[in-house]
Formats: sequence, C-alpha cells, structure tokens
Amino acid sequence: MKNSMILAGIVLAASVTGCVAVSGVHDDDAVRTNTDLAIRVCGGEQNVKEVNDEGYVCKTDD
Repeated sequence: MKNSMILAGIVLAASVTGCVAVSGVHDDDAVRTNTDLAIRVCGGEQNVKEVNDEGYVCKTDD
C-alpha cells in the first residue's frame, strides 16, 4: 500500500510538472533522488528519457 501511494505521488508530480518516465522501481527514495538529479544534469524534465532506482538516462539527439 505504501509503495502504491508513493508511486502515485511520483506519477502525480510528473504529470503536473512534466513527463519523466520511471521504470524498475524497487527503491522509492533512490528514484526521487535520481529524478531530481536527472532533471538538473539533463537540463530540464523535457530532456530526461528514463529514471529508475539505479540511475537515469538523458535524451539524445539521435
């Protein structure tokens, strides 16, 4: 139940502020930390391709 509520919060936050794909959630705190880091490092939410509990991937111009 707790994980569902946290995941719902993450989804709600992403829908309000932008769209960040989240996958492979096993550690909610790590996902929150990696999401914040990804947004800063990638240059904004629009440049984040994916976030999981192990890290993040920025979008590229492929």
